[in-house]
Amino acid sequence: MNKKTVIEKIKKCLALSKSANQHEAAAALRQAMAFMEKYKIDADDPELLGIAEASILGSGSQKPTVFEAVLANSIAKMMGCKVILSGDIKVTKDLYFKKVVAWKFIGFDPAPEIASYAFDILFRQLKKARSVFISENLKRVQIKANKVKRADLFCEGWVLEATKLVSDLNPDKEKMDQIHAYVQQKHTVRNSEPTDRNKKTNTHTDRAQNDLHAGRQAGKNAKLNNAMNGGAPMEKLGVGS
Repeated sequence: MNKKTVIEKIKKCLALSKSANQHEAAAALRQAMAFMEKYKIDADDPELLGIAEASILGSGSQKPTVFEAVLANSIAKMMGCKVILSGDIKVTKDLYFKKVVAWKFIGFDPAPEIASYAFDILFRQLKKARSVFISENLKRVQIKANKVKRADLFCEGWVLEATKLVSDLNPDKEKMDQIHAYVQQKHTVRNSEPTDRNKKTNTHTDRAQNDLHAGRQAGKNAKLNNAMNGGAPMEKLGVGS
């Protein structure tokens, strides 16, 4: 048997070991331990614990913007996951292979898959809202750098509104410790700071505050599709369904 099949059998045995029938529970636990010994699988094996990964491409940048990083980390917190930047391969329209950087959500199955879905949906909406803001509010701005900075402020406001309830969440510490140990074992984590194009901008001016406010107003319209049945965890994100 391959490892995946063995893991599934062990999981089923461990589930039966919680049976109210004392004899059935004991037999299931013995069977689980026998499988683990025979196939050299430790009790803290990440696959046995149910830790999974799901990748999703954002901007593809090695140093994503602050608002993109905040969106990814807020969704990870909402779903009880950890998110890291990880190298990935993308096939272009011309069938060339291109190395890009993707967001990788790591947590207990099926949370990473839902988290990557939520990020994909919201990031698409954010990019669309940004384009509308630029075309409607910044069409008179001639200097490209200023236009980008103001659009970034709008996006920061959008993300703040769409994720405003996440700060109240308290992820399960034991599970997060297990996820952290898994990440340390399996991945080399990038420590690069996100790109902040407004680092030297005075964000207390009326114009900057108006851009942020416009983003927060637009962020109230953020919506997630029910297709993956996210349920209560997605409602905590502060977005409609």
